[in-house]
Amino acid sequence: MITKYNYTKVIQQNYGQGWEDVSEYETNSQGEPKEFYEYPKVNGVSKRKISLVRHDLKEYQLTGYATRVIRRKELKTA
Repeated sequence: MITKYNYTKVIQQNYGQGWEDVSEYETNSQGEPKEFYEYPKVNGVSKRKISLVRHDLKEYQLTGYATRVIRRKELKTA
């Protein structure tokens, strides 16, 4: 299905100067991410798979700055 919008989830952090985009991830129109992080295999078996947004969010939160995730809908350009 072809849509006229690009849908993304954006991780933002506030360093004291306002919210700044730090990472952006493509999603479908319902906000479900398209990229996943698969934890390393143990004995050839992968135990877990989570969205890349969730994985990276945990990493950004370790910095101690205010962090949030927003959804963004933008009109596609030619």
